[in-house]
Amino acid sequence: MNSQNSLISISELQNGWKDFVIEKNIDNTKMRPLVAASWKRCQSYKLDPYHNANRDILGTELKERLKNKQHIMRIARPFMESIYSFVKGSGFQVVLADEDGYILDVIGDQSILERSKMVQLMPGGNWNEQVRGTNAVGTAIVEKAPVQIYAMEHYLRDNHFLTCSAAPIFDPDGRLCGVLDVSGHYQFANPHTLGMVVAAVTAIESQLRLRKATSNLYFAYKYSNTIMESMAEGLLSVDNEGIITRINSMGSKILELKPEECVGRPVESVFKQPIPLLDVVKGGESYEEREVKITINGKEKRVISSATPLINETGNAIGAVAVLREPKILKESSKVLKGNRAKYTFEDIIGESKAIRDAIKLAQQSARTISPVLLQGESGTGKELFAQAIHNYGAAKDRPFVALNCAAIPKELIESELFGYEEGAFTGARKGGHPGKFEIADTGTIFLDEIGDMPIETQVKLLRVLQENAVTRIGGHRERNIDVRVIAATHRDLSKAVEEGKFRLDLFYRINVIPIHIPPLRERNGDVVLLAKHLIEKLSIKMKQPIVAIRPDFF
Repeated sequence: MNSQNSLISISELQNGWKDFVIEKNIDNTKMRPLVAASWKRCQSYKLDPYHNANRDILGTELKERLKNKQHIMRIARPFMESIYSFVKGSGFQVVLADEDGYILDVIGDQSILERSKMVQLMPGGNWNEQVRGTNAVGTAIVEKAPVQIYAMEHYLRDNHFLTCSAAPIFDPDGRLCGVLDVSGHYQFANPHTLGMVVAAVTAIESQLRLRKATSNLYFAYKYSNTIMESMAEGLLSVDNEGIITRINSMGSKILELKPEECVGRPVESVFKQPIPLLDVVKGGESYEEREVKITINGKEKRVISSATPLINETGNAIGAVAVLREPKILKESSKVLKGNRAKYTFEDIIGESKAIRDAIKLAQQSARTISPVLLQGESGTGKELFAQAIHNYGAAKDRPFVALNCAAIPKELIESELFGYEEGAFTGARKGGHPGKFEIADTGTIFLDEIGDMPIETQVKLLRVLQENAVTRIGGHRERNIDVRVIAATHRDLSKAVEEGKFRLDLFYRINVIPIHIPPLRERNGDVVLLAKHLIEKLSIKMKQPIVAIRPDFF
C-alpha cells in the first residue's frame, strides 16, 4: 500500500469516497488535502463519479497530436523503457501524456494493458482532471507537482482499481509540456514508485535543455554562416593553435584556395611562412588595413588584411579572425574624387540623448568593418549624415563617397546611373560611355539612399553586383571588378515591403547585415534645445548677427 495512505485502509477510503459523492461530506482527518481539494474541483466540474466521460481522440486528431509531440516522445521513450525494466512483470505500465492530459505513449504488461483499455489509459485517452476526475496525470497537471493517487482516491469509480504515480515535465522555458506516469493495480502499490518517476522526469528535462542548447548553437552557426557567406570580403579564422577553422567563399576566391585544402591545417603549412594573424592569437592585439605577402602553392600573393582576436570569458585569446581583400590602386585623380567626398563626421551629429548616443555607438562599431549597413529611420532623421560619418570614421575615409537617391532618379535612368553605360547603348548616350556610381565609388563607399523605392527589376541587377563584386555597363559585356562598401538607407519598412513583394528578400538579407535605427527628434529627449542652440549659432555666424538670448521657457 502507498506509504502516504498506510494509516488508511481500503474500506476507509471506500467509505470516505461514498460519503463525499453521496453526502458531499469529507473527513479531512483521513483524506489527504491534495485529494480533498481535487475531489472538490471534480464536484465543481459536475463530473459523474459513476461514469467515464468520453473526450478521447482517435484517427487524424491523434496522429496530429503525436506528430506535434515527436520531440518529447523521442526523448522520453528510453527513460520509459528503463522504468519498465524495473516494474516489468508486476502488472504495471509506464505512461507519457501531454500537457492537456492526452495519453501519447504506453509501455506495460499485457495484463494491465487489457484492463487499462477499458478506462482509456491508452494513446488518445484524455486524463485531464476535468474529464477523468482525480488521477495522477490530471492532478499533476493542476498541481504542477509530482502526485500519487491510490485506489479510491480516484474520483471516478471505474478507476478505483488503479494506483498511479505521475510527475509533470517542464521545458527549458518553464512551460508544462508533458507528464510521466506509472500505473498499475493498487494491490501492488510501492512507496518508491513516485521517486523513480521524478528521477526519470529530471533526466528528461535535462535532455530537453540539452536539445534546446544544441538547437540554439545550430541556429547561431547557421546565422553566422549566412553572414560570413554574404560578406563581400574574404574571411579566415584560426584557433589558438594556429589551425585554420573556417574560410568563406570570398576568402577562397581571393586566396585561390578551396576550403578542403586549408581547413584543419596549420596556417604556416598552407602559407609556407609566418603571417601576422598568428601574432594576433599570441598577443591578443588586432591590426587594420595591413598589406600581407603570402605564398600559396608556390605563388606569391598580396592581400590587404585586418584581424581581430577571439577572446573567451576569462580574457584569453582562443583564436583570431582575419578579413581579407585584394589590393586596389587607389583612384586619387581629382576627376574621380571631385564631388564624391564625405563631408560630415560623428562630431557633426548634435545630441546627447541615449537614443542618438546608442545609434552613434553602433555606427562607429560598424565603421570598423566593411560589411553592408542599413540605416533605417523617418525622412529628415539624418541618414546621409550618419552614412558620411561612418565612411569618415573608417579606413576608407580618403577614398570616394558616392551617394545616389534611388527615389529621385527616373525608373528608366537608375540602372545607367548605378552601373554606367557603353557608347551607343541608347539614344543620347555619351561618346565613350560613362562610368556608373559603383565604378566611381571603387575602393570607397556607395550610399544608396531610399533603396526601398528602387524598382524591383533594378534590385535583381543590384543583387548580382553585390554578389559578384563586379559590374557590367549597360550595352557592354566586360565585367569590371569593384571593391565597394555599401551603405543603404530607407524610411520604409523593408520587412513589410518584402511581404508585399515590393522588395526582394535576398537583397534585403544582403544589405541588412548591420541594421541601424536613426531615431526621430521626438524620441531624442533633450536634444531639441541642443539643436536649436546649434542652429541659432550657425545662423548668427552666417548672417553676422549677434545671438539673441533664448528664453528658457521657450522650449
